[in-house]
Amino acid sequence: MKIAIIANPIAGGGRAYQSLRRYVGQWPHPEWEPELLLTNSCNHAGLLAQELLRCPPDLLAVCGGDGTVNEVASHVPNPPFPVAVLPAGTANVLARELGLPLDPVQALKIALGRAVRRVDLGELGPGSRRRFLFVAGIGFDAYAVSRTRLDLKKKIGMAAYVVAIVDCLLSYSFPEFKVVAGSRTFTATSCLACNAKSYGGGLLFCPGANMRDGLLDILVLQGKHRLRLVWFLLQAWFGKPKTGDWIHRLQAKALRIEGAEEALVQADGELVGRIPLDISLTDSVFPLVVPENL
Repeated sequence: MKIAIIANPIAGGGRAYQSLRRYVGQWPHPEWEPELLLTNSCNHAGLLAQELLRCPPDLLAVCGGDGTVNEVASHVPNPPFPVAVLPAGTANVLARELGLPLDPVQALKIALGRAVRRVDLGELGPGSRRRFLFVAGIGFDAYAVSRTRLDLKKKIGMAAYVVAIVDCLLSYSFPEFKVVAGSRTFTATSCLACNAKSYGGGLLFCPGANMRDGLLDILVLQGKHRLRLVWFLLQAWFGKPKTGDWIHRLQAKALRIEGAEEALVQADGELVGRIPLDISLTDSVFPLVVPENL
């Protein structure tokens, strides 16, 4: 059997990749033939995954951050091979959601068991066809992603996001936009479309989100509330999603984001563009490898 491993050699400072490379160099699984493919630029992981469609492997493992896995899902949304996550990034949200070990070698050993679950896959459109596995965010959180410094991520890891959030709490202008979901319309300053309950830094915003229920869990925040937003984020960090008259949660299969001001958009922690956009969900399409007991 053949396993292709797409690896981002600089994700998380490169430590995870070096550990994986040493393991592949001593490969102890004679029934598997490994092929290691390294990324060298943005979107390269997705292009490598597309090339694998010519002669599909029995398993694709992706070693990198959540953005690397997102590239694969965006370029190959319905792959003919199962996809395993080998966490090597800063947040590793998807690995945490799936209950995977954060050591890429240990995650690889689980991957070879090929216990597969097909999960829902979000899509941003029209035009971009960018997908997401766990979240799309519009407004404040996308602005925070844009303000996160890569040099700080390399030095202090997750704390770089805290620095960015504090910066945003002081500088964000809270532009308003419309969120249209079914028969409901909201005027919002921030919105999350969650396909999973996990979020970067252990924040809990949508506790009912499930990657296999065919629905997006939508969080809408209204108004300009800097101090209340601080308390909202602290509560989410402690695993206690806050409620209030400016906080709305609902479920939908699709939603539309409209606005005169071009609020930023992120998908799986990567900045991907601006509004307006449509967000939709395809049921049980992406084959992820999970621990056998999940």
